[in-house]
Amino acid sequence: MADIVVPASMKAAEMAQRQREQYLAYTHRLSIALPSAQLEKHYNQILDWCSAAERFRCTMLQSQLETDNYVSARLELRIVPEGVAELLELVSGSGEVTSKATSVEDLGDAIVDNQKRLELLKNYRDRLEVLSGKPNNDVDALIKLAGEMAKVQSDLELASGQRQKLLQRVEMDLVTIYFHAHSQRSFLSPIKTAFKEFGSKLSRGVADAVTAVAYLLPWSLLLLITLFIIRAIWRRVRRAGK
Repeated sequence: MADIVVPASMKAAEMAQRQREQYLAYTHRLSIALPSAQLEKHYNQILDWCSAAERFRCTMLQSQLETDNYVSARLELRIVPEGVAELLELVSGSGEVTSKATSVEDLGDAIVDNQKRLELLKNYRDRLEVLSGKPNNDVDALIKLAGEMAKVQSDLELASGQRQKLLQRVEMDLVTIYFHAHSQRSFLSPIKTAFKEFGSKLSRGVADAVTAVAYLLPWSLLLLITLFIIRAIWRRVRRAGK
């Protein structure tokens, strides 16, 4: 079984990078091959671990299990960086690691731009509040100011929500886990699959044949009419020649 635990030097390097760059968003991907009979068991094991890992604030974002012809599973989790190593170690112990990857996205520009927008909106709202407090405002001016303040407040709430999502993405890592059955299958497995799909493929073949006849029938009639006309013209030409 392959071991996913990274060396201490790599952990130190990643920690140094996280401290040096404040707004990095990490995504980890791991693919595991294991016997099809054990796949659902380990799939449920990861679900149970995530629900119990309160200290790592583990959140299941997506889970999918296929148990039909090709057994596979996919899980997408959100977790604090401190829990990533334990999660990947748990997953790697369930089978053979076929691929692993870590990608990093720098969200610094997006967060800085969002912060500038928030500051501009807050300053604009403050100026509107000062204008609305003047005693010489007429009714029309107050109505316009109230409408503009409502719009600014809505933009502020939207920008604040975007900032929370960006910061959450930086504070927590995404982990995507793929489980798939070993490519080696038994001798009878393809035969069983063929028998299982025989009925659907037969009905699909009959449907295709009926569709082909429906397309060919008008052309066949047109061809027969054309041949009949050509034959009639040929007979007339022969009679005229005689």
